[in-house]
Amino acid sequence: MENVNIGQNYKVLSQKQGSILAKSFLVTGISFLLISLIGYGFGVLFSKCVYEWHYTQIVSSLYIISILLVFISIFGSVTAMRNLFTQKTSKIAFWIILYSIGQGIGCGMLFSLFTEDSYSMILIFGVCGAMFVLCALVGYLLNMRAAFGLAKLLRYGWGAMMFLMLLMFIPMTVMLVSGTTMWGFQWYYWLILGLSALLFMGYISYDVWMITNTAQFLNIDNSRAEINLALYFGYKLLVDLMGLLWTVATIFARFGRR
Repeated sequence: MENVNIGQNYKVLSQKQGSILAKSFLVTGISFLLISLIGYGFGVLFSKCVYEWHYTQIVSSLYIISILLVFISIFGSVTAMRNLFTQKTSKIAFWIILYSIGQGIGCGMLFSLFTEDSYSMILIFGVCGAMFVLCALVGYLLNMRAAFGLAKLLRYGWGAMMFLMLLMFIPMTVMLVSGTTMWGFQWYYWLILGLSALLFMGYISYDVWMITNTAQFLNIDNSRAEINLALYFGYKLLVDLMGLLWTVATIFARFGRR
């Protein structure tokens, strides 16, 4: 009887993990599709504003709005997901959609920037895809001790990310004051962007481990909690993937053209 119960428990755990894993990746995939569609639309709009209508102020305003939407959605989602299993699913979905809209507007500028250079866009997504595969393999192969060690390192990761972003403004300020070009700070950008890429790769690796190894799935006894957990994992994976994408895109944008 004990062997049967163990087998039944393992089967339930596997079903829960498989269901949540599938739904999580579905959430991430739909969000990426939404970001791409919005990005394409705004990319066309940005191109017309800059090259045909010469309305550069509109582009700058929309980009600032996109940044605000991303930050607001991140802070809002942190509050909404504190009581994850009892939270309204629609409330979590709202913050994911708001985040996707903000990132879509920002990606619109990225698409318009590379309108005449599709090779760079393909290379950016290809590099991000290869890095994601590497993160998935690392996360899948992590053991319990290594995963908890990685979690400790990433605990203050977002604070470190904000600090790295602030450091990016130092050479920009120097360039504005002195009138020098950014190529004198090339090593500086490579260092910060490289650290940012490693940070996001660590987050994605830990996301994969969490999705495939969290034993709390056995305690889920209602469909809302299961859907909310899938939304949480999908949203977390989306945020980390977008961070990795923007990091790689910034590297190509800064150093791909001389």
